[in-house]
Order: sequence, then structure tokens, then C-alpha cells
Amino acid sequence: MAEYTYKDVIIDPEDPRVEIGAEYYFGDTPAEVLKFANDNGRGAILANADDEDNQGPFWFKDIGFTLSKGRPCIIRKKEPEKKYVPFDLSLEEDRAKLREAWIRPKGRPSVGLKIIAMNIDCVFFHGEKGQSTEDLFMEYEFIDDTPCGKPVEKA
Repeated sequence: MAEYTYKDVIIDPEDPRVEIGAEYYFGDTPAEVLKFANDNGRGAILANADDEDNQGPFWFKDIGFTLSKGRPCIIRKKEPEKKYVPFDLSLEEDRAKLREAWIRPKGRPSVGLKIIAMNIDCVFFHGEKGQSTEDLFMEYEFIDDTPCGKPVEKA
């Protein structure tokens, strides 16, 4: 199945998915922009969305060649999906990320717990027994809503 579909095509400059400064694929027809997006063609940074240009409302910053007109169809480039894995406490960079970090149990936004200590097997926060990094990953999140694990490249 294609990553992008006709539901992703934007032709209205007032569409809530339009954001100046974000990266988009562009084309002259919905079929063309869909092909560029699914073939991972070159994207460009949206500079302006103005419905007064009858050739197309979407204008882009310098993309290596000159666009002589606005484009009528765009698709917002999707961010790669991040995958997370438990931290490895044998690695200094993982321990540094957790040192004095604030976490909370998943689904409990009003609770904040500060990691106060760790050893090679687990982390400790006030009032709790040690938690393994696997338990931390499964049951907790950072207070910015990101998983309590480290991001890895998706294969």
C-alpha cells in the first residue's frame, strides 16, 4: 500500500495542514503530486500560501531551481515514525539521558517523578523500589509525553 493517498493531497491554502516553513511535495495535478510523494521525490519548504495566484497558491523557498509559478497541489511530507527501545544502563549516554530526568506513569499526567539514582540493573525515584529499564519503558513516559526509552532507526 502506498504511503500517501489522495486524502493527503491539499489544494486549499486554508487547509489546517498548511504550515509555512514545513516540507511538502508539490505538483500541478493531484496525480502528479501523489506520484512524487510515493516515489519520495524532492520536497521543498513552503514559503507562501496565497489564493490570489490563479496558477496555484503554494510557493516554495529556493529548491535548487526557479519555480516560475505557484503550484496548485501539495502533500505534507510525513515525519518518519520513531521507534523506541529500553535504555541500556551499561552505556554512559543512556545513563546521562536518565540522570535526574522527570518521568511519570503512563496515563497519569498529574504525577511527576524524578530519577534520583541508578545502578547497572535499575533506576530509582523517590518512594519507589528500583525499576528495570524494561519496566520503565513499558510503564512510564517522560513528562513531555515521549516514551521512556531511546529512539532507534526503523529498519
